[in-house]
Amino acid sequence: MLESRNESLMVNPQVVVGQVREAHGFYSDNKVDERYELMALDVLRRYVSKEGLAREPEPLFGAALYVVTRHPWSHPNPLTKTEFAAKLRMKESSLEWYTESIVDKLGFNILHDKGQLPFYVDPDGTIASVLNSVVRTSVSEEVVRSIVRGSVVSPRELAERIVDRLCSVVKIIPAVFEQDLYTLVEKRIEDESKRLLQELGGRRPVQ
Repeated sequence: MLESRNESLMVNPQVVVGQVREAHGFYSDNKVDERYELMALDVLRRYVSKEGLAREPEPLFGAALYVVTRHPWSHPNPLTKTEFAAKLRMKESSLEWYTESIVDKLGFNILHDKGQLPFYVDPDGTIASVLNSVVRTSVSEEVVRSIVRGSVVSPRELAERIVDRLCSVVKIIPAVFEQDLYTLVEKRIEDESKRLLQELGGRRPVQ
């Protein structure tokens, strides 16, 4: 799917620029809304900068657009991958391959609604930024509470509090994604706890 290259070498910026310009033409031809186009072009830029020139550029352009149009804030969004591929006149298998590659290489998280349709969280986007900030702050507060009071809250209870805050208070993510969000938050709590554990020289902040 991708041209072979020396992994130790950076992708030539002109390659990135050229592919972004080509994608702009593709999106213009398909009358893509400018807001989604700019988001997709940014995903494309990051992907090509990391992975190099695509052998099948149009499915890559389609996949970048697919993941940004299926942002959690777009829910409900009933358009399936099959319908999306047909709309852009491309093979669903190629769209699927590049979608999975974008998710893997750029670190997107996937949330599912009750119909198990996927929605994608950009690690560089607003949702991820707020989620990481809330987890970091919450774990830090539990650390100092454990130091001064000697009591700790379980990761499960902390995750429930954070998910409730994100969905019901801050309302950064629709409540339909609570279940998958809970799993994601638990992982973030674990990572942040390990980081703070190292800082504290072995004292377990959340257990």
